[in-house]
Amino acid sequence: MSVPLRWKLRWRLSLLWLLEWGITGALLTYLPLYFTRHGLPLEETGPLLAVGAVGLWVAPIVTGQICDRWMNIERYLALAHLGGGITLLAIPVAVQAEWFDLVFWLLGLFAALYLPTMPLASALTFRHLPHPDLQFGSVRVWGTIGWILAGVGLSVWLQWPDAQHWLRETIPASERIVSRVDRLFRQLPGPTSDDAFHIAAILSFALSSFCVFLPPTPPARTVQGGFAPLAVLRLFVTRPFLVLAVFSFLLGMVIPLYSLAVPPLLEQQKFHADWVPAVMTIGQISEFPALLLLPSILKRFGLRGTFLLGIAAWGVRYALFASDPPVLITLLAVALHGVCHVFVIIVIQLFIDAHCPPDRKASAQNLFAFLTLGVAMPIGLLLSRPLVQASRDASGEVVNFSRVFGIPALLLAIAMALFWLVMPQVKHDLASEPSQ
Repeated sequence: MSVPLRWKLRWRLSLLWLLEWGITGALLTYLPLYFTRHGLPLEETGPLLAVGAVGLWVAPIVTGQICDRWMNIERYLALAHLGGGITLLAIPVAVQAEWFDLVFWLLGLFAALYLPTMPLASALTFRHLPHPDLQFGSVRVWGTIGWILAGVGLSVWLQWPDAQHWLRETIPASERIVSRVDRLFRQLPGPTSDDAFHIAAILSFALSSFCVFLPPTPPARTVQGGFAPLAVLRLFVTRPFLVLAVFSFLLGMVIPLYSLAVPPLLEQQKFHADWVPAVMTIGQISEFPALLLLPSILKRFGLRGTFLLGIAAWGVRYALFASDPPVLITLLAVALHGVCHVFVIIVIQLFIDAHCPPDRKASAQNLFAFLTLGVAMPIGLLLSRPLVQASRDASGEVVNFSRVFGIPALLLAIAMALFWLVMPQVKHDLASEPSQ
């Protein structure tokens, strides 16, 4: 019998995801352009961002043990986002002072504080949803909304004169609202590229404060003692867990290229750098139908088929980027993000929640985050350096993005074939029993 999701719980989990992904939306697509503006070439940006992932080498293991054994998840989230907000405020100060050694350390600290909160937010949400695979999409979709609002908001703030002119010309009825917003903005300091960090910090502090309203999520105590992350490793003796971990690792190496290379590709196609975060929210908008379709796709194709569709979507979008596309095709490839993200990342989270004992869920979510974000992502970002260098023209000014995306597209095609051969079909009927 289906158990409905109560409004009191729904709005709290929804706001958690809105703020959680709003932080990413304010930062991720703008970081490569931000560092380029401050004199760092694209091929050097990848290694810089890879350093940030080093903080995940220890953080997920520690975080998993804390939240599976000692501390409520919502309390840990409050502390982590408080520290993350402070770190975000410090990064642009260090950049302006050209203390790049300190920037390396601060990016690592922020990664250690923020990135583990994503799988923890999933673990908290799964713990309280009566039927995770039926109800998770309706809650997680607010993370997509948060990303869109933050990305569009950042672009509008940075290019407010152009934005208000467009609004007044296109939507005359918005004149009164635009005038009020303009008066408000005139009372604030003028926009700078550092504001990407300032907006993300405000969202971090807001989420830290909001955690007091989240449902209490103490450690599950169904199994006594033990080191939770070590106990999770025993799950990898099963073939589905092992195969999913291996292919998650491989995907984690090529997926970061999207956030690193697509912003300068759009800039090369004559999009203003300040509007790139707003343009790339096209990808987040496509998450809405993907999330709505996920339960039906899982029921029809199972976990293996759904994950395979996700790999195929990544391969297709990289092939489109590699085809020297016109602007319309580039935007179409960006719009594939919904299928790419939902059918890969969220399917992994659902699989972990369904097949882990309650006292190991946080550790398992963080272990996969460690494999993909802490190890695979920095390897991929480091490999992007020679890839971008080899793709520059003779002048060194123009990057041939056909080369940049062509090799990953080929690797994804091979990965898709191998996954189909080695991954067993996994029964996925989470809707039949309420989550405990």
